[in-house]
Amino acid sequence: MSFKDSLTSFKFLSELYQADEPDAVLMTEYPSSNSRETQFQNRTQYIIHDPYPAPPIGLLKTLGPHHLMYGWGNKVPVTSEIEPPRELVDHWEKMFGEAGRPDWQGLDSEQIYITSFPFEAIEASRQVIEPSALYHLHSKEAIVEIPCSQAEVYKDVQFPCLIKLSHGYAGLGNFFVRNEADLKKAQSQINEQWPDAPRVINQLLSDIVGDYGVQFYLNKQGELTWLGFTEQVFSAAGKWSGGVFNADIQDEFYDEFLRVAQPVAKYLHQRGYFGVVGIDILQNKKNEFFLVDLNPRLTGITPFLVASRLFIDEGYSHGIYAASVELSGTLSDILRRVEAVADTRILILGAYQAPESHITKCHISISGKSLRDCEKQLSDLKLKH
Repeated sequence: MSFKDSLTSFKFLSELYQADEPDAVLMTEYPSSNSRETQFQNRTQYIIHDPYPAPPIGLLKTLGPHHLMYGWGNKVPVTSEIEPPRELVDHWEKMFGEAGRPDWQGLDSEQIYITSFPFEAIEASRQVIEPSALYHLHSKEAIVEIPCSQAEVYKDVQFPCLIKLSHGYAGLGNFFVRNEADLKKAQSQINEQWPDAPRVINQLLSDIVGDYGVQFYLNKQGELTWLGFTEQVFSAAGKWSGGVFNADIQDEFYDEFLRVAQPVAKYLHQRGYFGVVGIDILQNKKNEFFLVDLNPRLTGITPFLVASRLFIDEGYSHGIYAASVELSGTLSDILRRVEAVADTRILILGAYQAPESHITKCHISISGKSLRDCEKQLSDLKLKH
């Protein structure tokens, strides 16, 4: 099912999960292996090589969890420790209608959870994917087991190469090593932060002309529903920071992406996984495509990608997702500003204002008629900082 065909198959992501797990609840929080700010600790099992030092509480408890509720719909409830602000959910409803308003419920010891990562603090029987199996599927070591085009794996460091910690995410735990100086720096950081972390050493692919975040839904029968792709955006430090959407080119690489996605889907289905799948694919100058990462979960870009599909009928074929943008004012101030903008759709996916601060950190989605329109609106928002 191509991108164009999938546009009529569903509107909100919860519709797909409802068909497979109608009695479950989406857990929008991630566990942490080095933060004391969250009740969901993975300290002895399912270690995640998350940011070091630990992620700030605003990201762990509000920005991250709340933005995964955007574009989800209300066919399957959502949960988190902190309820999303009513004004934020009202903001989403203005854009998507009542069907786009998530059904939030408080944490409950009887709930069955759809989780993005395995949770040590939640009984295995209450997680829809068996946690030890899900943990392996999140490992960089699992990628090697998939029979598709991908970077070569080295037994030892060869310059240039990419060292990946087994359970890093969003570009964290990846170390580009081009010489001895890079290697010493990487080893020092790994020894300080995650000395026992398993790691994979990959060939560093060259002549890259495209970096794509491709997503699909894999149901319990092993069938794919295509969600689409974004072009990835990274910070200067190599940390993933957002993406760009273009409806006009969604089917341009469909055949090439599908040749990678199909063996990934088969591999995951055989191991009991169902749900959203994010795969990162690189394209080189020879028009070759390589699998470089696998995320069997909702990713940071998933809500933006799903919502971007809904704006196509309004003539908004382009979009930008920008993570952790600092804007001046309260959430109420910011919502008033973005809702007053015409000719583009600016949405706040999540927001966090630290105590006694005049700055609110936001995840932002902008959809417009051209990439230039989206970029201008993002620039204008930042100038008002």
